[in-house]
Amino acid sequence: MKIGSQAFNFEMLDQHGNIHKLTDYIGEKNILLSFHIFSFTKGCNNQMTVFRSAYPKFKKLNTEILGVSCDAQPTQTAYSTSLGNLPYPVLSDFHPKGQVAKEFDIYNEDRGTSDRGVFIIDLSGEIKYIEIYTRAKDIDIDRLLEVVDNLC
Repeated sequence: MKIGSQAFNFEMLDQHGNIHKLTDYIGEKNILLSFHIFSFTKGCNNQMTVFRSAYPKFKKLNTEILGVSCDAQPTQTAYSTSLGNLPYPVLSDFHPKGQVAKEFDIYNEDRGTSDRGVFIIDLSGEIKYIEIYTRAKDIDIDRLLEVVDNLC
């Protein structure tokens, strides 16, 4: 996937067992897909809690945060609970393993999971922003809010 292309029409279960599809959001909300590597790891915990803190700001900008990893849905349930019940969906890209990460060209075959990255998708389903990160602490929430604000 690249900036300007239409996002892959994913379908994944969240931590509560609800199905989320790209088409659920088209014409309704912008989407910030936040791929994390493994649930229950320090960097990913930091990534998810940074987005939890900023969630109200993204909501005001009509943007839904969707956390994504290749962990199974029950793992996402336990993970979200361990972080104080994240207010946004945490999606399982488990079966077929990494399908969504592969479609977004962020799957790491050597590790068997996605790399860490953010994709911002506008109301029409077009990818407007992509950033791949080596470390969670490199995620610049203010920059992401600026990108989303410019979509409105």
